[in-house]
Amino acid sequence: MIESGRRAMRGEVWLVALFAVVPLLPFVPKAVSIDAPVFVAVANQILAHPFDPFGFQMVWDPTSPEAWAFNRNPPLLSYYLAVWIAVFGEADAWLHVAMLPFSLLAGLSFLGIARRLTDEGARPALLLIATPCYLILATTVMLDVALLGFMLFAVYALLRGAEAESVEGRGSGWQIAAGMAAAAAGLTKYVGFSIVPLLAAALVLLTPRRVGPMLRVLSPPLVIWSAWGAYTAALYGSVHFSGSTDVVLDRGRFDPNEFWNHIASTPIYYGCCLIFPMFVWARSLVRGNFASGLAVVGALLGACAVKFVLPVGEPSRRIPLQADEAAFAALGLAGAVVVWGASFRPSRIRAGAVEHFLLLWLAGLLFFSWFLNWHVNAADALLAVPPIVLLIFRDVELRPSPRTLAIWLAVMLPLSLALAWADLLQANVYRDAARKVAVEIGDQGGARYFVGHWGLQHYLAKEGFESVVPPQYGRSDLEVDDWVATARNVSQLDVRLNMAEFKIRPIWVWEFDSAFPLRTTNPDAGGGFYSHHSGYTPFAWTDKPLDTVALGRVVGVRDRSRRAP
Repeated sequence: MIESGRRAMRGEVWLVALFAVVPLLPFVPKAVSIDAPVFVAVANQILAHPFDPFGFQMVWDPTSPEAWAFNRNPPLLSYYLAVWIAVFGEADAWLHVAMLPFSLLAGLSFLGIARRLTDEGARPALLLIATPCYLILATTVMLDVALLGFMLFAVYALLRGAEAESVEGRGSGWQIAAGMAAAAAGLTKYVGFSIVPLLAAALVLLTPRRVGPMLRVLSPPLVIWSAWGAYTAALYGSVHFSGSTDVVLDRGRFDPNEFWNHIASTPIYYGCCLIFPMFVWARSLVRGNFASGLAVVGALLGACAVKFVLPVGEPSRRIPLQADEAAFAALGLAGAVVVWGASFRPSRIRAGAVEHFLLLWLAGLLFFSWFLNWHVNAADALLAVPPIVLLIFRDVELRPSPRTLAIWLAVMLPLSLALAWADLLQANVYRDAARKVAVEIGDQGGARYFVGHWGLQHYLAKEGFESVVPPQYGRSDLEVDDWVATARNVSQLDVRLNMAEFKIRPIWVWEFDSAFPLRTTNPDAGGGFYSHHSGYTPFAWTDKPLDTVALGRVVGVRDRSRRAP
């Protein structure tokens, strides 16, 4: 009996491991996109100057060309990538292979947590991995799945430590591992600092002895983060993670339209990026249980949001809210209302220590997404999946049966893979465009410039292009016969004032069409997976072009002697 139980547990480990890695393999050739070029640039800086990870300049956003100022993320992932690049090189496929262990870490850590908090085995872990926010972000060279992996391993190690302490009388090794994983989370992405109050809550609620474990778990992250802060203050003149408050707080003029748009978009993105809250909403509506009232309220709130809040919100979108987007957004919000409302109902709050821990976990992330973060995106939803899934599987009314979960997974996994493919197509546009631009120019004379961001910037820089700088950085002195490449959907820096003095003759315009009907971050389509500033929902059904890339050549320059000083 014991041996058969062990075989079943090993089978679950293999199932989750395969589920966490195998679906990602087709996406290994994907182009580098979104913020990944910054992390790769920091990795290359580390290879040249290991103790000065941010000591270089890069035109990236309007804040500053100094990497330590504009890059508000810690460098742990880039240190890992630096070692990887030194051994395997910087080819896109190798960079994506480097990210696979983080998906494995996240999936197996959550399996261990779910076994201890739900007695459900692999099913909660499979639901986590099948969500679009997990699978898509796992196909990128970004921080989010790595952060999730470290955070989940920290919680898992803490639970293992408490378990070992109660059974064997010793669990210090696991507790130190929890602290080191927590430190790694904070040095992967600064939102990982939230792991300390989460682990402190777990220690108070879930462990019998508190002082020794508290020191072993919380000392490593606090000491390591303090040392990192002191080091960056000495090197760059300010504590690096203090700069992240500019993003988190987004200081500036309060705009009621933007505020309410943000408040409405958060549950929409949580519901749409996870998908299964919409299934929970539908089950609750038809079963007539305690959550059926929540389902009705959620539907009404969703309808009000898409009618009165999203269309007038700021920042403005390129296209109006479409009927399919409105329905998707309303269902996403309704699903989030049901899941959150059922989780925070009084009977659950009184249920016990584990519920308190999970509700604090979820509440902290919701507070961050609603009131601290400057834009809604799938990465926020990803961090909230674990407590939501655990709460669902601990609720007898919401928990899906094995058959129901199989149906959910049969819908979610193909949809998530299709969306990951759509994200791959979007990312590959800019690699393909850079190659086409380079071939078009060939060995012709003239300096090479671009107006663009993200993957376009990464690949054009490899072809010898430099960025046209925005006015706050100075001026780019283009000359006659210089080249300028631009893209419609990733030209985020406002360089119009600097470009107004140049007359540019179009050489060609390339429209990247795709018959695949899904889009992720695409302002023309209304999809905003990486930021709700690009769309009303994280995904869009459309046949609009992936992007339009143009190449032009300077044929005239305004008299520079008449420039304003």
